[in-house]
Amino acid sequence: MPQARRCSTSAAAISATNVERLDPAEARAIIVSRQGFATRNRGATAESVLATIGRLGCVQLDSVMTVARAHRLTLAARVGRVPATTLNGLRRSGQIAEVWAHEACLIDANDLPYFRGGMLSETQHRWWGPVLNEHPQIAKEVLRRIEAEGPLMPGDFGGAGTPGWWEWSPAKQVFEALFSSGQLAVRERRGFARVYDLPERLYTAQQLVPVDDAAALRWRVLRAITARGIVTEARLPDYFRVPGRTKTLAVPVAELIEEGAIIRGQLGDYAALADPAALNGLIASSTDVLLCPFDNMVWDREETERLFGFRHRLELYVPKPKRQYGYYVLPLLVGSRIVGRADVKADRKAGTLVILAMHWEGRTAMQALSRAAARLAWTLGLPSVTFA
Repeated sequence: MPQARRCSTSAAAISATNVERLDPAEARAIIVSRQGFATRNRGATAESVLATIGRLGCVQLDSVMTVARAHRLTLAARVGRVPATTLNGLRRSGQIAEVWAHEACLIDANDLPYFRGGMLSETQHRWWGPVLNEHPQIAKEVLRRIEAEGPLMPGDFGGAGTPGWWEWSPAKQVFEALFSSGQLAVRERRGFARVYDLPERLYTAQQLVPVDDAAALRWRVLRAITARGIVTEARLPDYFRVPGRTKTLAVPVAELIEEGAIIRGQLGDYAALADPAALNGLIASSTDVLLCPFDNMVWDREETERLFGFRHRLELYVPKPKRQYGYYVLPLLVGSRIVGRADVKADRKAGTLVILAMHWEGRTAMQALSRAAARLAWTLGLPSVTFA
């Protein structure tokens, strides 16, 4: 059983509007505790996966398969081994949805109303601009065929090099623009490719009705803070990538502070916002865990450096001769400290998780690395760990 202790921040120090000083070490312990990392090997259920996605607010998707896809790593660190069919089962049953949140993310479908307003007002795709205006006939035909035939993919309209409307790039752009504007939804993934359907076939009418902008911003503030326990105020907008940054969130932050739902305080040199329940709750010691580089705990690299003193950098797109640590590097969390980073690769043919290199921040912790690697290998169904 994990050890647990009570945060020493006294209730008397907490008011509806202010905490004079938050202890940095306790803040790190609270943030780690709120992640809900698993402390033993376990098998995930659909219910535990859904609950974790909802509690975190969103889980980032990424296609890189060097170890496993990002969302599977993030979930496995908390709920254990996720059966291959679980996520598509939750998608098809309308219990989880894909939206643009922090990036492309999984969310609890009951939280869709907080995203639908932004989706339905989308006039341009974030990468390709006004593609629906540029290809209105393609968009019309895509919607017509999906309504008549059921779920489809861009490849159902022809592949690369096909003459006419259905060249791969325009069709794919139209599909993704219809998705980001809320006119299509992701029914399942085949490999990592999206299969699209009409939203009303997957979700209830209530889930598809957007809340107003004020309610959506309020939800983002509250969910981000409850998911982390504590967040520095300047980095709060990054959790759900809110445009306009802190200025956009000023009103809901002030309202929630006045209501006592959140607390403003000082964390080192930074203004911070905290969940009162986190400050007065039990702090469970974390297990040793290798974190996905896109894990909610470390995806904000600036926040990670501020609070954990760990400079988290992605080198996936750095030319090999210029990489300092490796292609797919996983930070190693021990308790409430990030003690190093491992360059990791899953060799599925050989059935082993390969630790290609380990870079320590100060003292080594080989036993912790071995425990974290063994648990990660187990969640991926790999029988062994190899230290290269």
